[in-house]
Amino acid sequence: MKGIYYNLKLYKAVLKKIGLATKFSMIKYREDWPEPEIMHPNQVKVKTRLGGICAGDIHQIDVSLPFSASIIARKENPFQMGHELVGEVVKIGDEVKDVRIGDRVVFSPMIHCEAYGFDPCNSCREGHYSTCQAIAGFGDGSNLEETYGGEGKFGGFAGGGFSEYFVAFEKQLTVISKEVPDNIAVLAEPLTIGIHAALRKLPQDNETSLVIGGGIIGLMTVAAIRALNSKCRIITIARYPFQADAAKRLGADEVITERNTETLYEKIVELTNGILVKPALGKRIVYGNTGPDIIFDTIGSDSTIDDALRLIKCNGTIVLIGMALGVTKKTEWALQIYKEIDVLGSMNSGLEEWNGERIDALTLAARFLEMNPDKYKGLVTHEYGIENYKAAFKLAMNKRKDNAIKVSFTFI
Repeated sequence: MKGIYYNLKLYKAVLKKIGLATKFSMIKYREDWPEPEIMHPNQVKVKTRLGGICAGDIHQIDVSLPFSASIIARKENPFQMGHELVGEVVKIGDEVKDVRIGDRVVFSPMIHCEAYGFDPCNSCREGHYSTCQAIAGFGDGSNLEETYGGEGKFGGFAGGGFSEYFVAFEKQLTVISKEVPDNIAVLAEPLTIGIHAALRKLPQDNETSLVIGGGIIGLMTVAAIRALNSKCRIITIARYPFQADAAKRLGADEVITERNTETLYEKIVELTNGILVKPALGKRIVYGNTGPDIIFDTIGSDSTIDDALRLIKCNGTIVLIGMALGVTKKTEWALQIYKEIDVLGSMNSGLEEWNGERIDALTLAARFLEMNPDKYKGLVTHEYGIENYKAAFKLAMNKRKDNAIKVSFTFI
């Protein structure tokens, strides 16, 4: 079986961190990986059709995430990569109820209590699947834990989109209409990220939202806000004109591609009737009841978080989605106190409350894609065979080349 696995060894990660390892030293491509097989009756075997490259995959390859991220990594090693995918069910376990052979499915990387069959933990009872304790290897204390290897021997976020086949728990899969093309269905998982982030603080119709980032998560955040029926004003900061075009098509009212920080701040203040105040030293700060009401930071770097803290209005809300930060060194966190800013983290997704319904974000994403697939056309810009993984990853790392938005591996 062709595929890419991640090899999480501490010495390799340290060498990569200090620049003494090659670009792809953390991953291994083989054409003779054994096909994974169903090990538990609540599992499903899937043949991958299309697997998208996520910024999170790049962070893994570059080891640019903090070491604390290892607590939610897969416990087996090496493990399959790729969590944005669409595939076809080829085999089901004896206890699988809602998925059938031949179904086309999309995938959630979170294996929460219900997926394993555990009694729900406190997070799962609240619908917070992304903070389920089973991800860190803790079940319900029952004998069922032993079937998965025992406490601390299971858990982590799952993948499989960079391999010809993978095995998932039934509760990780959602059937999607065959009327939705693969290159749109593969956007279901990133759309869940936008849905969850938007519902962390859904903008009211009379508010202004600023979305930092024109990559796929930024675009999916814009799309989610609109799909969730918010008529708020959306300003997006994008790096490239092709990202700006996509953001406008998905529902952004204005898009700024300015790279100079001072000019960028002035444009945002102009659009939001803000007031810029100059401190004794350093960049200017938006102050008072002016500026964006909500900022969604889909990059999450040291500099973008600092920008968000400076640009948000006093008493506004920042939703952090991107994970490029690691340990911040330049962010002026004191601004959170001075301006009384609410800062919310948004990790993956779970059960969401919307329109009086409690619904899994992946089901909701599939519904939105099925309602208007044409809206998402053209976002998957490049497809590669898995054997050309180096070229695919290099393009995903440098999207300006060839105007890349979503780079994917095709297995059909």
